[in-house]
Amino acid sequence: MGADGRAGFAEQVAALREQAGLSLAKVGAAAHLARGYVHHIEHGRRWPSQGVAQALDNALDAGGALLATWEAADALPKAAVVPVDPENRERVTLAVRHPRRVDVATVGALANVLAATRRLEDQMGSAAVLPGVRNNHALARSVLADARGPVRDRAGVLVGELHQYLGWLLAQTGHPEQAQRELDAALALGVEFDDPDLMSWPLSFKGHLAWLADDPHGVIALSRAASRDQRVFVAQHAYNAYQEARGWAMAGEPAEFHRALRHADELAEHAVTRQAEVPPNMYWFGGAFFTLQRGFTWNTLKDPRLAQRAATDLTTGLHELSEVERQSEWVAIFVVAAAEAFTTAGDAELALAHARQALVVCHATRSTRLAGALQRAQIQMRKAWPTHAPIRDLADELRLLNRTR
Repeated sequence: MGADGRAGFAEQVAALREQAGLSLAKVGAAAHLARGYVHHIEHGRRWPSQGVAQALDNALDAGGALLATWEAADALPKAAVVPVDPENRERVTLAVRHPRRVDVATVGALANVLAATRRLEDQMGSAAVLPGVRNNHALARSVLADARGPVRDRAGVLVGELHQYLGWLLAQTGHPEQAQRELDAALALGVEFDDPDLMSWPLSFKGHLAWLADDPHGVIALSRAASRDQRVFVAQHAYNAYQEARGWAMAGEPAEFHRALRHADELAEHAVTRQAEVPPNMYWFGGAFFTLQRGFTWNTLKDPRLAQRAATDLTTGLHELSEVERQSEWVAIFVVAAAEAFTTAGDAELALAHARQALVVCHATRSTRLAGALQRAQIQMRKAWPTHAPIRDLADELRLLNRTR
């Protein structure tokens, strides 16, 4: 692997340091390194020893993830973000050095890496985990190339899930065209290996990209396509139906909006009764998630008569989450939606309070998508209350944030 893996390590050091809000000097002092040496590591001009990688991992509170990336880049021909668990790490290392020895347990270890990375993203944001996911994806593809028999089926689905996850991360970090390519690759593998979830997820997320591109008919068509296969778990069907309702709202079709929303609510209620059956890679599907989806969907209408309903669902869903979950990048999008709903409802103080909550997360995660959503919410607030001084101050803070990103 060589250069690509080492570049991934350098990018991860920089992303972790920026997210923590630490200067080069502070990281250097914590790791007992010179500021300039840390600078060279981040720019790929110096490759640290294992001891230095461990010191940086400790200084940046990375929980072993940074050291694992260093180990993959330093010792292996292809890179991976290897979990801290010694058994998983040993299996992945062996798989890279001897790809023809890959077994089902090795593919399971790689799947565990993906699961751990999803959880890490909740805490650190998409930009921080993207380099490591790229490395892990490269390793999984090499495993798939050499896998045979039942192992190939498992490896193919895993590679597809990594394509889909990369699509999510790329969209979150402002690269929609690259995200589309990853989702197309995931969908192709879903068809090849006849995996219903791997066919539904990319289609559903392509609908999400259509939402971001303000394409209502794309949202509707892709959301429906994502629900054609009844083998897909009911929670995914519920999400697809909420997304379809948002597409109808964008298209200005209230009757279709209400039909799709009623269907989504029915599916969500069913999904909650089957909470114990939620697959591990869909861990976010729960009652709070669907309450947030309902509020997010009502908010799409931008109707003053329904804005309070949207705000109530959004705030209820947020309160049902843990404090840690509320600080995640993807949840902060719903916080911004709550700010928009309170703006439409005419409540300046609650709108501003939610916008400021999202701003804190935006500072921590450096999220491109979140920054854009906040900017749009602030413009809506400014139009509603042009002389409100705290809202003008928020505009200044957002401009400063954009200059430092």
